[in-house]
Amino acid sequence: MPASNSEAIPHTGKVIETMSSAGYTYIRVEEKGKTFWIALPEFQVSVGETISFYEQMLMENFTSKTLNRTFDRILFVEGISKGTELPAKAEVKPSPNKEAPKQVGESQKLKELGSPVGRFSVEELFQKKDELNGKVVEVKGNISKLSRQIMGTDWAHIEDGTGKKEDLNNKIIFRSTQGGVAVGDEVVAKGVLYLNKDYGSGYFYPVIVENAVFNK
Repeated sequence: MPASNSEAIPHTGKVIETMSSAGYTYIRVEEKGKTFWIALPEFQVSVGETISFYEQMLMENFTSKTLNRTFDRILFVEGISKGTELPAKAEVKPSPNKEAPKQVGESQKLKELGSPVGRFSVEELFQKKDELNGKVVEVKGNISKLSRQIMGTDWAHIEDGTGKKEDLNNKIIFRSTQGGVAVGDEVVAKGVLYLNKDYGSGYFYPVIVENAVFNK
């Protein structure tokens, strides 16, 4: 059930379980005979109520440290309303300096990042993650999913045909403020690789690339 903000999928369902921890609410929802978990900033809701929301980001094998629980699949949502009426969708407006995103990336971010230590496959980034921690890396691949303006940045999932889905090493997320890319684009992505990044609000990644820039 993945989606980007620009293609957010609407949902309406019934609350069958709910819990809150560390400023976040986790809700088990039943929709059209199927059940799944969602998470969002703390929200008061009761079992049996009907809620409507837009899907923003799907995470698999997500572990909540405060709940000491791993969710096989969980949807992170930004807007929610009680009842069958969907909440107003937040419009993602580009900032003035994003009229030419490629130039912004090249003139600012690339200069700040410096030269990468090398170009790697996605699978290699996971294999060599310990030695690459904190270093600038580069990958050539395709954007398979793009979630815009989550915590102020775009989250681009990049795949290059290496790794295996069952091993969770076939795609890697590059976080960027550059813009100018879309799902399906083939890009050369560059950024700083980090291990075990905890962004709070339930966002934890064992491997991720920050301050990313993209060239087509």
